Amino acid sequence: MVFRICRRPPGWAGGALIVLVLLLLPALVQSQERLGPLEDLEEYLERAAPQAPTGMSIAPILAYEPTLGTLFGGAAFLQRPYDPHFRLFSRAAFSTRGEYSVLANYRRWYGWAKFFHLEVEIDDFSRPYYGEGMDTSADDRIMLDGTTGRLFYWFNIEKRGAMSTGPFIDLRATDRQGVDGTEVPPPDFDEATLAVGYLVNYDSRDSVLSPTDGMFNTVTLRLAPSPLSTAGGDRTFFQAEVDHRGFASLGCGVAFAGRIYAGGSWGAPDYHFRYNLGGPYLLRGFFANRFRGDKFYSVQGELRKHLCWIGSGAVFAEIGEASDGWFDSPEVSAGAGLRFTLPPDHVAKARLDFAWSKDQQSIYFIFGEAF
Repeated sequence: MVFRICRRPPGWAGGALIVLVLLLLPALVQSQERLGPLEDLEEYLERAAPQAPTGMSIAPILAYEPTLGTLFGGAAFLQRPYDPHFRLFSRAAFSTRGEYSVLANYRRWYGWAKFFHLEVEIDDFSRPYYGEGMDTSADDRIMLDGTTGRLFYWFNIEKRGAMSTGPFIDLRATDRQGVDGTEVPPPDFDEATLAVGYLVNYDSRDSVLSPTDGMFNTVTLRLAPSPLSTAGGDRTFFQAEVDHRGFASLGCGVAFAGRIYAGGSWGAPDYHFRYNLGGPYLLRGFFANRFRGDKFYSVQGELRKHLCWIGSGAVFAEIGEASDGWFDSPEVSAGAGLRFTLPPDHVAKARLDFAWSKDQQSIYFIFGEAF
């Protein structure tokens, strides 16, 4: 549900509706070292903003993720009617343990084909750490405490149809505050690294929020010279990632969604730029940050079935691996879930997933599809 800014406070019916939305609308939580990207939540709020006199839409946040617990907060999107080349998105989420995450991104267009996108995020959520590679145990983990920040700046220099491309800078840093537990040796995560790169997107999906046809492809190239890192030593590294997603309608209200996602590093990436699997997006049967490495791959398949006007179901299976060596220990997870469409247009969805793996089981209640 999206609330538009108005001068008159809501009556009892509006208050009841707000309470209902607070119970249904989740936040987007990612398995990587940050909460994001917020593509689905942004898109949802952006659809409602032009309909409001002020160009602003707001929404509450309620979510659950096994390692972070229950999250609550709010998000807002602003696109002024008299300045369509400007938009601003912000989000604040808090845990029941008193931890927080705040994010803001700003996009500005120059003509119809060029824009820049600036995103800044700061959070102090504790992160689980099981060790590196695939040989980790669900019973052996520590919690990494610290304030993590990220700045991402992308300048889109060309957009032709479904394709957009441009250079970016990516700064990630953590102020280490402590380690809870002794089950595994802690990594060196008190560092800051600035990377530069180039990104190419191709998006032919029929819907960002609920795709049933088309493709979404991304190629990312990233370089982090050692002089731009506080990690010390010769830590220059280069990374390349490919993300391919395909969607197809199979008839009778059934849609297939598939994803092949892989990346590799040349050099020695620091803690923030190492890949990880687990959480609500990759290998959902495992908790966040369960497997880590300087290269990875993930293959996912999902069948989505429309059940009623506000609900649908899904079954999924995934295989993936993150490693510093050869890929020889793949892990699999599988699960099922429910999707609930959200007003006003019932295109955006809340997702309730149940996922299983060999030694962990997960429940996620969040916003948007897994991919």
